[in-house]
Amino acid sequence: MTHENGNQVQVVQELYAAFGRADMPTILNLLDEEVDWHFVGKPQDVPFAGPRHGHAQMIDFFVTVDETCDVLEFGPHEVIPLGEHVLALGREQARVKATGRIFETDWAHLFTVRRGKIVRLREFYDTATMSRAFQL
Repeated sequence: MTHENGNQVQVVQELYAAFGRADMPTILNLLDEEVDWHFVGKPQDVPFAGPRHGHAQMIDFFVTVDETCDVLEFGPHEVIPLGEHVLALGREQARVKATGRIFETDWAHLFTVRRGKIVRLREFYDTATMSRAFQL
């Protein structure tokens, strides 16, 4: 699907729908080849935290999430257009596979969308809550 009209909200909503289906080809199609993605936090606290650039590192991000967590609930409850940016506010609940502990956190995702592709994403979570669930 093309996005010549620059509908940034539609691009972001398609990304969340692809997350829900675990549809990696669609996810990668919506991400710019040089995507700048940063899950704000420390990898020693949350294994998939930290910066990622480009498709290969994004595949690694999703593999790490899948290997470490069973996502029980994830999704936006509000998506706000801000020009070339989109702010999504949502919630996640997941079980950490290594510990069996469940974490729940609200989150904020700030996307930059250009020419129908996500070029930048910053993810903000309650990483202290997540970190406690990962501690052995």
